[in-house]
Amino acid sequence: MNEIIKDIFTLKTVWIDQGGGKWKVKKRFHPIIRVALMLLCVFAGGIIYSNIGALKNHNAEAVTQNKTIVKAALPEPELKPVKDNTILIPLKVAKKTEEIILPSENNPDTDKIIKVKEPPKYSVINNDNSYRIVVSKSNYTLSLFKGNELVKEYSIAVGKNPGDKQRKGDNRTPVGNFKIVSIENASKWKHDFGDGKGKIAGAYGPWFLRLDAKGWKGIGIHGTHDPDSRGTMATEGCIRLSNEDVTELKQYAYKNMPVTISEN
Repeated sequence: MNEIIKDIFTLKTVWIDQGGGKWKVKKRFHPIIRVALMLLCVFAGGIIYSNIGALKNHNAEAVTQNKTIVKAALPEPELKPVKDNTILIPLKVAKKTEEIILPSENNPDTDKIIKVKEPPKYSVINNDNSYRIVVSKSNYTLSLFKGNELVKEYSIAVGKNPGDKQRKGDNRTPVGNFKIVSIENASKWKHDFGDGKGKIAGAYGPWFLRLDAKGWKGIGIHGTHDPDSRGTMATEGCIRLSNEDVTELKQYAYKNMPVTISEN
Protein backbone atom coordinates (compact mmCIF):
# COMPACT_ATOMS: atom_id res chain seq x y z
CA MET A 1 0.00 0.00 0.00
CA ASN A 2 2.82 2.33 0.88
CA GLU A 3 4.44 1.64 -2.47
CA ILE A 4 1.21 2.56 -4.29
CA ILE A 5 0.90 5.88 -2.42
CA LYS A 6 4.57 6.62 -3.02
CA ASP A 7 4.13 5.84 -6.70
CA ILE A 8 1.16 8.26 -6.99
CA PHE A 9 3.05 11.22 -5.45
CA THR A 10 6.40 10.53 -7.15
CA LEU A 11 7.41 12.42 -10.29
CA LYS A 12 7.97 10.00 -13.16
CA THR A 13 10.47 10.50 -15.94
CA VAL A 14 8.75 10.28 -19.30
CA TRP A 15 10.65 10.02 -22.59
CA ILE A 16 8.80 11.54 -25.54
CA ASP A 17 9.87 10.51 -29.03
CA GLN A 18 10.00 13.63 -31.25
CA GLY A 19 11.19 11.70 -34.31
CA GLY A 20 14.49 11.84 -36.10
CA GLY A 21 16.19 10.23 -33.18
CA LYS A 22 15.27 13.10 -30.88
CA TRP A 23 13.77 12.52 -27.49
CA LYS A 24 12.26 14.92 -24.98
CA VAL A 25 12.33 14.30 -21.25
CA LYS A 26 9.47 15.46 -18.97
CA LYS A 27 8.76 14.96 -15.31
CA ARG A 28 5.10 14.21 -14.66
CA PHE A 29 2.91 13.40 -11.69
CA HIS A 30 0.80 10.30 -11.66
CA PRO A 31 -2.43 10.72 -13.80
CA ILE A 32 -4.58 10.64 -10.67
CA ILE A 33 -2.68 13.62 -9.21
CA ARG A 34 -2.89 15.56 -12.47
CA VAL A 35 -6.67 15.04 -12.71
CA ALA A 36 -7.07 16.12 -9.09
CA LEU A 37 -5.01 19.25 -9.71
CA MET A 38 -7.06 20.11 -12.80
CA LEU A 39 -10.33 19.75 -10.88
CA LEU A 40 -8.94 21.89 -8.06
CA CYS A 41 -7.97 24.61 -10.54
CA VAL A 42 -11.44 24.56 -12.11
CA PHE A 43 -13.11 24.76 -8.69
CA ALA A 44 -10.86 27.63 -7.57
CA GLY A 45 -11.47 29.47 -10.86
CA GLY A 46 -15.23 29.18 -10.37
CA ILE A 47 -15.01 30.68 -6.88
CA ILE A 48 -12.85 33.57 -8.11
CA TYR A 49 -15.23 34.30 -11.02
CA SER A 50 -18.25 34.32 -8.70
CA ASN A 51 -16.53 36.72 -6.30
CA ILE A 52 -15.60 39.08 -9.15
CA GLY A 53 -19.23 39.14 -10.36
CA ALA A 54 -20.53 39.87 -6.88
CA LEU A 55 -17.98 42.67 -6.47
CA LYS A 56 -19.09 44.25 -9.78
CA ASN A 57 -22.75 44.15 -8.73
CA HIS A 58 -21.88 45.69 -5.38
CA ASN A 59 -19.95 48.51 -7.05
CA ALA A 60 -22.78 49.13 -9.53
CA GLU A 61 -25.29 49.39 -6.68
CA ALA A 62 -22.96 51.79 -4.84
CA VAL A 63 -22.65 54.00 -7.93
CA THR A 64 -26.43 54.00 -8.41
CA GLN A 65 -26.97 54.99 -4.79
CA ASN A 66 -24.43 57.79 -5.13
CA LYS A 67 -26.22 59.12 -8.20
CA THR A 68 -29.65 59.02 -6.57
CA ILE A 69 -30.93 62.52 -5.84
CA VAL A 70 -33.53 62.84 -3.11
CA LYS A 71 -35.84 65.74 -3.91
CA ALA A 72 -37.63 67.43 -1.07
CA ALA A 73 -41.36 67.93 -1.51
CA LEU A 74 -42.20 71.46 -2.56
CA PRO A 75 -44.96 73.32 -0.71
CA GLU A 76 -48.16 74.14 -2.58
CA PRO A 77 -48.32 77.77 -3.81
CA GLU A 78 -50.21 80.14 -1.53
CA LEU A 79 -53.67 81.04 -2.78
CA LYS A 80 -54.26 84.80 -2.83
CA PRO A 81 -57.73 86.39 -2.82
CA VAL A 82 -58.26 89.27 -5.24
CA LYS A 83 -61.22 91.31 -6.44
CA ASP A 84 -64.68 90.17 -5.35
CA ASN A 85 -63.20 87.34 -3.24
CA THR A 86 -62.18 85.48 -6.38
CA ILE A 87 -59.43 82.96 -5.71
CA LEU A 88 -56.49 82.97 -8.12
CA ILE A 89 -54.95 79.53 -8.25
CA PRO A 90 -51.78 78.89 -10.31
CA LEU A 91 -52.43 76.46 -13.13
CA LYS A 92 -49.78 74.08 -11.80
CA VAL A 93 -51.88 73.58 -8.63
CA ALA A 94 -54.37 71.53 -10.61
CA LYS A 95 -53.26 67.92 -10.60
CA LYS A 96 -54.33 64.97 -12.70
CA THR A 97 -58.06 64.35 -12.64
CA GLU A 98 -58.66 67.76 -11.05
CA GLU A 99 -60.02 71.06 -12.39
CA ILE A 100 -60.13 74.46 -10.72
CA ILE A 101 -63.67 75.58 -9.93
CA LEU A 102 -63.96 79.28 -9.04
CA PRO A 103 -66.83 81.38 -7.63
CA SER A 104 -69.54 82.36 -10.07
CA GLU A 105 -73.14 83.60 -10.00
CA ASN A 106 -74.39 80.02 -10.04
CA ASN A 107 -71.87 78.85 -7.45
CA PRO A 108 -71.08 81.89 -5.24
CA ASP A 109 -69.72 79.80 -2.37
CA THR A 110 -67.38 77.67 -4.44
CA ASP A 111 -63.81 78.04 -3.21
CA LYS A 112 -62.36 74.59 -3.52
CA ILE A 113 -61.00 72.16 -6.08
CA ILE A 114 -63.26 69.33 -7.15
CA LYS A 115 -62.24 66.31 -9.20
CA VAL A 116 -63.37 66.65 -12.79
CA LYS A 117 -60.62 66.10 -15.37
CA GLU A 118 -56.97 66.66 -16.18
CA PRO A 119 -55.90 70.23 -17.07
CA PRO A 120 -54.57 70.85 -20.59
CA LYS A 121 -50.85 70.32 -21.25
CA TYR A 122 -50.45 71.33 -24.86
CA SER A 123 -50.58 74.55 -26.86
CA VAL A 124 -53.62 73.29 -28.81
CA ILE A 125 -56.26 72.11 -26.37
CA ASN A 126 -58.28 69.60 -28.39
CA ASN A 127 -60.05 72.44 -30.25
CA ASP A 128 -61.49 73.67 -26.95
CA ASN A 129 -61.87 77.37 -27.75
CA SER A 130 -63.47 78.31 -24.45
CA TYR A 131 -60.22 79.77 -23.10
CA ARG A 132 -59.66 83.45 -23.81
CA ILE A 133 -57.39 86.30 -22.78
CA VAL A 134 -58.35 89.76 -21.50
CA VAL A 135 -55.67 92.46 -21.15
CA SER A 136 -56.12 95.60 -19.04
CA LYS A 137 -53.47 98.17 -19.99
CA SER A 138 -54.18 100.53 -17.08
CA ASN A 139 -54.04 97.69 -14.51
CA TYR A 140 -51.07 96.00 -16.20
CA THR A 141 -52.81 92.63 -16.05
CA LEU A 142 -53.42 89.76 -18.43
CA SER A 143 -56.32 87.54 -17.31
CA LEU A 144 -56.88 84.00 -18.54
CA PHE A 145 -60.56 83.02 -18.63
CA LYS A 146 -62.39 79.81 -19.33
CA GLY A 147 -65.79 81.01 -20.43
CA ASN A 148 -66.69 83.60 -17.79
CA GLU A 149 -64.58 82.02 -15.08
CA LEU A 150 -61.21 83.58 -14.22
CA VAL A 151 -58.42 81.00 -14.18
CA LYS A 152 -55.39 83.18 -13.47
CA GLU A 153 -54.16 86.76 -13.63
CA TYR A 154 -50.63 87.74 -14.72
CA SER A 155 -48.60 90.92 -14.25
CA ILE A 156 -47.51 92.49 -17.56
CA ALA A 157 -45.78 95.45 -19.18
CA VAL A 158 -47.44 97.34 -22.06
CA GLY A 159 -46.51 100.03 -24.60
CA LYS A 160 -44.53 103.07 -23.47
CA ASN A 161 -47.27 105.43 -24.66
CA PRO A 162 -51.00 105.32 -23.73
CA GLY A 163 -53.89 105.06 -26.18
CA ASP A 164 -54.63 102.95 -29.22
CA LYS A 165 -51.89 102.35 -31.75
CA GLN A 166 -51.92 104.97 -34.54
CA ARG A 167 -48.79 104.35 -36.56
CA LYS A 168 -45.72 102.12 -36.79
CA GLY A 169 -43.16 102.90 -34.13
CA ASP A 170 -45.44 104.93 -31.84
CA ASN A 171 -44.77 102.51 -28.92
CA ARG A 172 -48.49 101.99 -28.24
CA THR A 173 -50.26 98.70 -27.54
CA PRO A 174 -53.29 98.38 -29.86
CA VAL A 175 -56.77 98.22 -28.32
CA GLY A 176 -59.54 95.91 -29.54
CA ASN A 177 -60.59 92.33 -30.06
CA PHE A 178 -57.92 90.18 -31.67
CA LYS A 179 -56.89 86.54 -31.94
CA ILE A 180 -53.69 84.55 -31.76
CA VAL A 181 -52.52 83.68 -35.26
CA SER A 182 -49.39 81.69 -34.35
CA ILE A 183 -47.36 80.41 -31.40
CA GLU A 184 -43.66 80.77 -32.13
CA ASN A 185 -40.48 79.64 -30.40
CA ALA A 186 -38.63 82.89 -29.63
CA SER A 187 -35.84 81.48 -27.46
CA LYS A 188 -33.13 82.40 -29.99
CA TRP A 189 -34.53 85.80 -31.03
CA LYS A 190 -32.61 89.02 -30.39
CA HIS A 191 -33.76 92.64 -30.40
CA ASP A 192 -32.09 96.05 -30.43
CA PHE A 193 -34.03 98.49 -28.25
CA GLY A 194 -32.08 101.45 -29.58
CA ASP A 195 -30.57 102.21 -26.18
CA GLY A 196 -26.99 101.75 -27.27
CA LYS A 197 -26.72 98.23 -25.82
CA GLY A 198 -27.08 96.55 -29.20
CA LYS A 199 -29.01 93.36 -29.80
CA ILE A 200 -30.24 91.70 -26.60
CA ALA A 201 -30.45 87.89 -26.51
CA GLY A 202 -33.66 86.53 -24.96
CA ALA A 203 -35.47 89.83 -25.42
CA TYR A 204 -38.70 87.96 -26.27
CA GLY A 205 -38.30 85.09 -23.81
CA PRO A 206 -39.10 81.51 -24.84
CA TRP A 207 -42.45 82.08 -26.62
CA PHE A 208 -44.13 84.68 -28.83
CA LEU A 209 -47.93 84.51 -29.21
CA ARG A 210 -48.46 86.57 -32.36
CA LEU A 211 -51.68 88.63 -32.69
CA ASP A 212 -53.66 89.79 -35.74
CA ALA A 213 -53.54 93.35 -34.38
CA LYS A 214 -55.55 95.30 -36.98
CA GLY A 215 -52.83 94.78 -39.53
CA TRP A 216 -50.01 95.96 -37.25
CA LYS A 217 -47.09 93.57 -37.65
CA GLY A 218 -44.93 92.32 -34.82
CA ILE A 219 -47.51 92.71 -32.03
CA GLY A 220 -47.73 89.80 -29.63
CA ILE A 221 -47.62 88.40 -26.12
CA HIS A 222 -44.14 87.24 -25.12
CA GLY A 223 -41.54 86.80 -22.37
CA THR A 224 -38.70 89.14 -21.53
CA HIS A 225 -35.09 89.51 -20.44
CA ASP A 226 -36.29 92.21 -18.01
CA PRO A 227 -39.07 90.83 -15.76
CA ASP A 228 -38.80 93.84 -13.44
CA SER A 229 -40.38 95.98 -16.16
CA ARG A 230 -43.76 94.36 -15.51
CA GLY A 231 -46.30 96.74 -14.03
CA THR A 232 -45.00 99.61 -16.16
CA MET A 233 -45.30 101.13 -19.62
CA ALA A 234 -42.08 99.79 -21.10
CA THR A 235 -42.59 98.01 -24.43
CA GLU A 236 -42.68 99.07 -28.08
CA GLY A 237 -46.28 97.88 -28.30
CA CYS A 238 -46.23 94.22 -27.29
CA ILE A 239 -47.53 92.67 -24.08
CA ARG A 240 -44.65 91.45 -21.93
CA LEU A 241 -44.81 88.69 -19.27
CA SER A 242 -42.12 86.93 -17.27
CA ASN A 243 -40.64 83.91 -19.02
CA GLU A 244 -42.19 81.58 -16.45
CA ASP A 245 -45.64 83.10 -16.95
CA VAL A 246 -45.56 83.04 -20.76
CA THR A 247 -44.46 79.39 -20.64
CA GLU A 248 -47.43 78.60 -18.42
CA LEU A 249 -49.84 80.64 -20.56
CA LYS A 250 -48.59 78.92 -23.71
CA GLN A 251 -50.02 75.63 -22.42
CA TYR A 252 -53.51 77.12 -22.74
CA ALA A 253 -52.95 79.10 -25.93
CA TYR A 254 -54.16 77.94 -29.33
CA LYS A 255 -54.52 79.34 -32.82
CA ASN A 256 -57.50 81.74 -33.12
CA MET A 257 -57.71 82.09 -29.33
CA PRO A 258 -59.65 85.34 -28.56
CA VAL A 259 -57.61 88.20 -27.07
CA THR A 260 -59.28 91.40 -25.86
CA ILE A 261 -57.08 94.41 -25.07
CA SER A 262 -58.66 97.39 -23.33
CA GLU A 263 -57.31 100.71 -22.10
CA ASN A 264 -58.99 100.24 -18.69
